[in-house]
Amino acid sequence: MKYRLIISGNTYNMQDTLKGEGFRWNPDTKSWYKDFSDESDMQDSCQVYKDLGLATSVAVIKSSNPDERKYFVKESWIFNLEAMHDKLWCIENDIEEHRLQFPLTLAGKDIKDWDDFEDLRQECYNLESIAKSRKVTGKEYGRIRDIVSWRVQARYNACMASGMSEEEAGRCFEDM
Repeated sequence: MKYRLIISGNTYNMQDTLKGEGFRWNPDTKSWYKDFSDESDMQDSCQVYKDLGLATSVAVIKSSNPDERKYFVKESWIFNLEAMHDKLWCIENDIEEHRLQFPLTLAGKDIKDWDDFEDLRQECYNLESIAKSRKVTGKEYGRIRDIVSWRVQARYNACMASGMSEEEAGRCFEDM
């Protein structure tokens, strides 16, 4: 568990000391703060500043677990993940009919063979399922964003190749 010690009051003459002790200024709350992982260190520091007549308060900081599901996935991103199934099906047909060949780079991954292709397909299915829960981890969110960006760029390129104006094709990016 982490603790945040917050110092407020007339700290103008103490700013160099506070900076030297590792405190940071928060202009929104007009206070200084420092995070501690050890409760006794935080209490010792708190007592020092209380003795100097400054107002102190303590907040408990919840652990920032990278596996915590806290990112919200937009509906348009879920649509683009679903659209990846069709795109991958088309790419599979192009490979089988020799219009494309390995190696490929798809959605930021190097695809060397059918196993890599199936891994990407499975990843897209898994991420779509997770995204539909609407809460994903930071790592999942980043990968979803990469896939969606690639998919939107592929749609844009297809629109441009079919003769659309750049303005019309640019509408592909509106759901990003």
